[in-house]
Amino acid sequence: MATSAFAGDLVEAPPPAAPTWTIAIEGDPEFYAIDNGSNTARSLADTYFKLSVSHNFDNNFVGGIFIQPTFKTGGKSQYYAEASLGYKIKVTDAFSLPPSLGLGYTWHDTGIIKDDDANANVPYYALYIAGDWKVSKQWTWNVFNFRYRNAFSTTWETPKLATGVTYNIDSTNAVYASVGYSWKKTDTTSALQRSRRRQMEHRDRL
Repeated sequence: MATSAFAGDLVEAPPPAAPTWTIAIEGDPEFYAIDNGSNTARSLADTYFKLSVSHNFDNNFVGGIFIQPTFKTGGKSQYYAEASLGYKIKVTDAFSLPPSLGLGYTWHDTGIIKDDDANANVPYYALYIAGDWKVSKQWTWNVFNFRYRNAFSTTWETPKLATGVTYNIDSTNAVYASVGYSWKKTDTTSALQRSRRRQMEHRDRL
């Protein structure tokens, strides 16, 4: 009596697809790097929290939005809202460069000088370039992340350079940490002109 035998190849299940939507929550204290007026180096400058949502498109484009409240020392606060569009460039299988352009708005205690306003609410643009190196399945070294940001209608140059690491808990969850350095240049000419006008008005009253 003959029997039939069947053989089949074991097929490994494909890895889960990367998520197309990402929600991120970030919090960070920022400290003064150098002595600056009444602020001493290593003293707390502010603390911010950021909620962001991004979407990875099939053609390597990445779109995102975020909102960020920043709580400064002295009871002041500043708020940001920004939308961005970037493109993920795969240099190698392990290294990628994702440049992006952001358009945003900041308001409240901004410290941005425009005409007679020392806390101007302004729209701004931001240029980002980052380099990410996937060291292993779980670890990614965020080698560098550079931002150049400026207002459209006044000087508010706020570049930032950072580096960090990301740990992928699983295919849909990750945590990351970073350290960076930022600096600022504002329109001091408007502040000087405003001060001179006030001095002239004071002399007129005398």
